[in-house]
Amino acid sequence: MMNSVMTKFRGIQKCIKGTKRHILELVEELEATFDNHDPETIASILQHYRKKLSIDIERLEKESELLDSQFGRAVEQETLNLRREIEHLKKTNETVISDNYLLEYKKKDLMLLADNLEDAYEEIYQKNEELREQKKQISEQAEKLSAAHQEILKKNEELEQQKEAMLDQTDYLHEANETISKMHAEVQKQKDEILKKNEELINLNNEKNTLIEIVAHDLKSPLNQIKGMISIIKLTTTEGNDEMMKYLDTIEGSANRLNEMIGKILDIEAIESQQLNLRLENIDLSAIARDTAERFEVVAREKNIKLTTDIDDNITAYLDCDYTYQVYENLISNAVKFSPCDKKIIIRQKVVDDKALFEITDQGPGISEEDMKKLFGKFQKLSARPTGNESSTGLGLSIVKKYVEAMSGKIWCKSIEGEGATFFVEFDLAM
Repeated sequence: MMNSVMTKFRGIQKCIKGTKRHILELVEELEATFDNHDPETIASILQHYRKKLSIDIERLEKESELLDSQFGRAVEQETLNLRREIEHLKKTNETVISDNYLLEYKKKDLMLLADNLEDAYEEIYQKNEELREQKKQISEQAEKLSAAHQEILKKNEELEQQKEAMLDQTDYLHEANETISKMHAEVQKQKDEILKKNEELINLNNEKNTLIEIVAHDLKSPLNQIKGMISIIKLTTTEGNDEMMKYLDTIEGSANRLNEMIGKILDIEAIESQQLNLRLENIDLSAIARDTAERFEVVAREKNIKLTTDIDDNITAYLDCDYTYQVYENLISNAVKFSPCDKKIIIRQKVVDDKALFEITDQGPGISEEDMKKLFGKFQKLSARPTGNESSTGLGLSIVKKYVEAMSGKIWCKSIEGEGATFFVEFDLAM
């Protein structure tokens, strides 16, 4: 029986050792599970070992009842120890559960903290991106500022150079200003002298004009007397005295030419002193052109020159009649005077571009380029000479130009040397 009891006792010891082993395994698993923070696993293990412990306890209770008589105290003591261990395990289990709940709250706090950290990390990332962009912009601005700084330095150097140049120019200008001031004073002095000389010339010119008027007036009177005496002599000269008549004609021609020259000189002086007394009115240029051409037919016929006219009717202009006659007479007279014998002169009066245009074309020697430059000058002697020993004072064309311009007209000439010349006079038509 003892053997049986010992066997059972050994079995109980074995069972107790197994239970201890199970408890140790439980503790190890609980420690491992506690480290993993898995409450459900911990609860499951505890439930599993609770069942195993319950089975072991029931078996031990049954075994203890059989061995109570023999090993009562020992078993009771062992049972008490086991119960203490079980209580300790229960308390440990409760502590583990409490710690598990605490860990759950910690886990939630950690998860919330992780979310906050993730948001903070995202915000920090965005801030970093913004800072990178700002850094990039600052770098670009720094490069621009550096380039601008270099440009400013360059400009400063240029300004310094310009400043030095301007200082040099200032010195030069100061010297030039002094020179100009001296020159201005000299010019002013010369101007005063010129004004003084001009005043003297004006006085001399006035004296000259007065002298010319006096001389011309004094010459006209004896010339008229000579012309009158020649007329009387002609009337009293007997027929057959051809030589005497020839001399008288020569004297009379010379007197007429001298009288004409005096008249032209007086006309020039009147124009230059602006003493022309224009009597403007609507005149028939067609009639004046025909009448003037008819007057020179006899003179032209003496040189066997044919006068051809091409004159339109009813061309009127607002002009001085006497001065217009003198213009046309001078131009036709010059054409006859400078045309060789057996040539032709064409006289035209037309309306061209709403202007009255007078043209006279001859077949004379023409006008050289050199003569063209002084054609309308006063007392100008041209290379061409009259072809019939006629006289020429060099005043005719200058008088014509002054008359035409005084009546707001225009006069010009076209010529090819050796092929004749054409003079043009243009006036505004009457309104």
